[in-house]
Amino acid sequence: MSPEQAASLAPSGVNIALIGLFIVVSLICWIKVLIALFKNAGVGLGILGIICSLFAFIWGWVKSGSLGLRGTMIAWTVCTVGMMAVQGKMAADMVSNPEMQKLIQEAQQQAQQPAAAPEAAPAPANQ
Repeated sequence: MSPEQAASLAPSGVNIALIGLFIVVSLICWIKVLIALFKNAGVGLGILGIICSLFAFIWGWVKSGSLGLRGTMIAWTVCTVGMMAVQGKMAADMVSNPEMQKLIQEAQQQAQQPAAAPEAAPAPANQ
């Protein structure tokens, strides 16, 4: 693939900026939930929230009303959904690119070609 082809398949700067923004805001929300998790549920569950951010996300929604985390959880959810939407758009843009379609067709043609048969090993000489 030439550098020109690679450049035409690269995501746009706007998409990358949006993903970056969503990541930063999500990290801030996760840290806020982790702080609440350590304060209210203890060290064990706090460490679990560090290891498994999905646990922290679910715990944050469960406790959002009683701990005042509703705004944080809404922001984290919007960022998560927004990130998935932008990634889906990037994938759709890439697949609809004519150069990518050509690369996909070439890969499919190579996959359909039969593999070359391995050469037969020479028979051992009988003495």
